[in-house]
Amino acid sequence: MLNTESTYDWNQEQWTVPLNIMLNQMLKVGKQPISLQLGYRYYAGKPSSGSRLGLRFSVTLLFPRNG
Repeated sequence: MLNTESTYDWNQEQWTVPLNIMLNQMLKVGKQPISLQLGYRYYAGKPSSGSRLGLRFSVTLLFPRNG
């Protein structure tokens, strides 16, 4: 998956434009379904003091409905 989460600071008049490339995997831990996400972040636009690269990791607990 590829996405961006652009923000603009009106006070400093600066853009932050990360480009995110992420991998996602759904699995079960015991009976609990979860979603794991790992991604690489490249800042195409950033404040002068900001980093150019980053990582992102998330864990999401899933609670499916039983129809």
